[in-house]
Parts: sequence; C-alpha cells; structure tokens
Amino acid sequence: MDVVLINAPVTRVSPHARHALPLGLAYIAAVLQKEGRRVQAIDFNISGLNMRRIDIMLRRNPAIVGISCHTETYPNALKIARRIKEQSPQVFVVLGGPHATILPKEALSEPAVDFVVIGEGEATMAELATFLLDGRGDLSRIKGIGYKDERGQIKLNLRRELLNPDTLPYPARELFPLELYEEKWNISTARGGCPFRCPFCSASAIWEGRRRPRSPENIIAELRLLYEYYGADYTFFAEDLFTVNKKWVRKLLALIKELPYPVKWGCATRVDTVDEQLIEEMAGAGCVSIQFGIESGSQKILDSVKGITKEQAIRAVKACREHGIYCSSSFMVPFPQDTKESLRETKEFIKTLSDAGSQIYLSYTTPYPGTYFYEHRDELGIKLLTDRWDEFDAKHNIIETKYLTSREIDEMVEEIAGYAGLEKRI
Repeated sequence: MDVVLINAPVTRVSPHARHALPLGLAYIAAVLQKEGRRVQAIDFNISGLNMRRIDIMLRRNPAIVGISCHTETYPNALKIARRIKEQSPQVFVVLGGPHATILPKEALSEPAVDFVVIGEGEATMAELATFLLDGRGDLSRIKGIGYKDERGQIKLNLRRELLNPDTLPYPARELFPLELYEEKWNISTARGGCPFRCPFCSASAIWEGRRRPRSPENIIAELRLLYEYYGADYTFFAEDLFTVNKKWVRKLLALIKELPYPVKWGCATRVDTVDEQLIEEMAGAGCVSIQFGIESGSQKILDSVKGITKEQAIRAVKACREHGIYCSSSFMVPFPQDTKESLRETKEFIKTLSDAGSQIYLSYTTPYPGTYFYEHRDELGIKLLTDRWDEFDAKHNIIETKYLTSREIDEMVEEIAGYAGLEKRI
C-alpha cells in the first residue's frame, strides 16, 4: 500500500448531524490513483475511532498516511498519528484539512506529524508522494507543504494557486462505504470559499478570499455519472455560497434542464444572493432544498456580522415555500454584542421564519482559529472557557461575553428553542 487517507472523527455527534462523504479526501485519492498509487481510505466518522483498525491497516505497510482534520477533530487526528508512529515509526504522517491549514506550525510541533498540507491537497500530496516514494523532486519547492528540516526547524512553503477544478478526476467515491452515508452524492461546484468575510467564519483564513468555480459543463458530466452509473436520486452542491455568480448559476440550470431525466438537488447560500425569480428558476431545474445562514434575529447584530436584512431572509424563505423548495435557516448564539434583549429578538425572528415554513437549526457561536472572533477575542470581550480543541464543536457553549455568562447563554438557548417549538437542534 502506498497511501492511506484517514478522516479523523468528531468526539460529540450532533443530533442533526448527517454523515457526508469526505469529498476532499476522495479528490486526493483520485489524483493519487491517477498517478498510479495504491490508495486506501478510512472514515472514522462512520466506524468510530478504533485503534485496533489502525493496527490492522499498518499490516499493509503503507508508506504514507494522510489525516484530514477540522478543529474539533484535531485531537483525534493526533491520537491516530501517535498510534501510527508507535507501531510503525517509518511511516510518513501528513496532516491536512482546515485546522492544519490555519495552524500549521502547531501541527508540525507534534513529534508524530512529519508534514502538513496547507490549503488544497491534491497536487501537494501528489508531489509529496513523488518525493517520498520515488525520490524525485525538491521538498523545498513543493507548494503548500510544511515540514521539518534536518535540524528540526519548521519550514512552511508558499501556498499554491487554486487548481483548475475542471482538470481534476472525479472523487474516488468507491474507496468509501457509500451505503453508510446519508449524503453520499455531494458534488463540489467550486474551489476556494465564500468571498464574504464574516467574523465568525474561518473560510477566509483557509482560502484567503479565493474562489475558482468548475465549469457548468464539467459539473453536468459528473451529475450524469452519479445518476446513470451510481443510481443517485438526489445530490447536494457542496459550496458555501452556490448563488454568488447568478450568470454561472443560470448556465448550470439551463444544462440541468437539458438532461433526459429529472434530477433533484440542494445547495447552501445567502439570502442576499437570491431573489424570487432565481429561486423559481432553481425550482424549475430540480432544486428541492436550500440552506440559508441567517445567524441572528437582531438587525443590529446582522449589520455587524453578516450584512443581510431580516426582510431579505423573510422574502427568501417565503419564495422557497411558494415554489416548493424545502429550506432551512441556521442561527448562532451568542454574538459578542448580544444581550438578553437582542437574543429575544432572535427568538421572535426564529419563530417568524419557522411559521413561514423554514426548518431551524441552532448552534453555539464558536471562535474557531483563523476567525476574527478568535484573533480579536480579548478586545471583543469573548472569554474562552476551554483550551481543548475537541470542545470547539459548536454543539455546546464554550464562551462567555461582556453581556452574558455561560449559564445565561444556555438558558437563552433553552428559551429560544422552547418558544419556537423546536427540538434543541444543537
């Protein structure tokens, strides 16, 4: 075995969590396979973290193990890395994913971690495999890699430009237990992230504001593969902001409508990048679900952290319901400037959107590394109640603010959920 790719698991499973195929790892696997590498994939979010399975995997003598992690899963990624080094110290351990991208020096300071991939992993992992397995190339010239030199000094190479996504092979879905995923037919529609720079989101730190969409024709070709070969009946276009470019969206919609069979799909976007006409067009091309990030029901808070209006949110939800599209609206509690009064505004607005037909999701505001909230937490009056990364899960509260204690935050969440008639969807 040349390379094993591992998805590090969460510690707490959310009641509304849906297991989704790890597209990033599936893309890396596909590129490595195209290079002629033998690749295995393990998703511990499906099986649960089982160290015995790592031992069994090591019997196949992999040369490289790549581990993908978010902030919440970083501690489990380290557990996996340490187990690998204990059992097979000759194996090269590579960490990638959002947390390693944002805090590469922290990751490389761990003795069990040999390399860190910063940003996109496909080309970087392919070049690293060539260097480690074939002895060709120059480590100092591999863009997007972090490593330790002969003296143990940490070196971070320049990041590479975003790849042209149309040049990549389709994800190697066959390496994963597809029958166990609730969301297995996701399609990545763009490289990079959202161009907005919300202070609670780490996407700008991960992608540095860059975005490179796939061509509609390339997406359609993969969509046909999923429907005609795999028998998919629904797909989700996995992008933070699907409707950021309406001209591109409309071209994709036109091509979807030309398919010889109906398709059903969903997406995520912002309420200020859709209007009723676009929503009607999306419904006519098979869109059956849209996820909106609303975040707060206080216009003052929205002005400072999101840049949308409550009226835009109401119009978007009503347009979805009018055209037969299931929609959900997510909210975060609390923001640094939230008070009990502003949170009661959020409570009322959640009820308004719920009554208008939107599913509601609540999460706790979590200052992830790389966000403005994390980097400026002291001046914003945010007090972190833990220094354990596995606590950064947005499923329970880990902060206090200038205006709210931890107990008050939990009480307000219960009040909001109870008033809106929600399950506590955190």
